[in-house]
Amino acid sequence: MIPLAEEAGLREKVHKWKVNDRNELMAELDAAFFLLYEIKRDDVEHILSTFQGLQKEGTPGDSNTTSRILENYDKFHDKMD
Repeated sequence: MIPLAEEAGLREKVHKWKVNDRNELMAELDAAFFLLYEIKRDDVEHILSTFQGLQKEGTPGDSNTTSRILENYDKFHDKMD
């Protein structure tokens, strides 16, 4: 990726992901894809409930992945109306 960064004129040649930033971006993308495929919120909740790993995820004081996706789903859905 360094050649791409150099070609794009970026000062930092390597991007270090911050875990919280990455998790938020992924939740936004997941929510956006559910909306693009016109999946209703109840169905999104059901789909997410089938992933056992999402139920145990999260750190104290931080919302879990399912909550982040649903929050972004609601936010994006409201903007579409």
